[in-house]
Amino acid sequence: MASIDTEAIVLRTIRFSEADVVLAFYSPDQGRFSAIAKGARKSGSKLGGRLQPGVWIHVGVARGRGDLGTVRSASTIQAHAGLWQEGYRLRAAGSVLETVLRSVPEHEAMPEIFYLLARTLGLLAVAVPLPGPPRLDPVVLGFQAKILVVSGLLPRLASCASCGSPGPLVAFSAHAGGMLCDSCASAGEPLDGAARNAFAGLVGHPLADAREVCPPGARVGVERMIGLVLKEHLGVTLRSAMPL
Repeated sequence: MASIDTEAIVLRTIRFSEADVVLAFYSPDQGRFSAIAKGARKSGSKLGGRLQPGVWIHVGVARGRGDLGTVRSASTIQAHAGLWQEGYRLRAAGSVLETVLRSVPEHEAMPEIFYLLARTLGLLAVAVPLPGPPRLDPVVLGFQAKILVVSGLLPRLASCASCGSPGPLVAFSAHAGGMLCDSCASAGEPLDGAARNAFAGLVGHPLADAREVCPPGARVGVERMIGLVLKEHLGVTLRSAMPL
């Protein structure tokens, strides 16, 4: 019987029976994978508290004949306990975890995504809540923008994706590949320069600077850009985002 022994971040837990839970993990060497933790919901379980969304653990998983392994051991590396102390932080983290669950393929190991996820959760665990929906926190948007970079889906921002003109750039089309100039704007939807500049800032700066480079007035536009790219290229619409 093959086994997995790896660091991982818990992405999701689903109640499977009265005592068991099915978990989704992301690991630097295994990618996204699932396993069942038998008895984890029992009051005396040593696993339960370590298998919460957002927790960074070292996990041992025994694999059987199917795709779903069984959790044999788990020890906490970083609990990100601050996420559970503030509802804003927990909802923001939920948007980040959903992004990995829905936009990153199973069993494709990308260590850069793992460490980006760990860094993001660490920042959110101590983040001061901002006015507005947690999904629009610049740290969340910065994570999502960088996911597009890692996945090879970064849209063209500095010139027209259709004709190559330097601008002015006034619209955006995920289908065309990015920003559009006046002459090509009919192929996309209007987008102001603040959103484009904020998106570029999130891509080009560390996550720790996200709140500085993405002002409040640009956040809805940035979310819209990210959502359009995910839907166009991956067929994904995040449940935590505004409807497209």
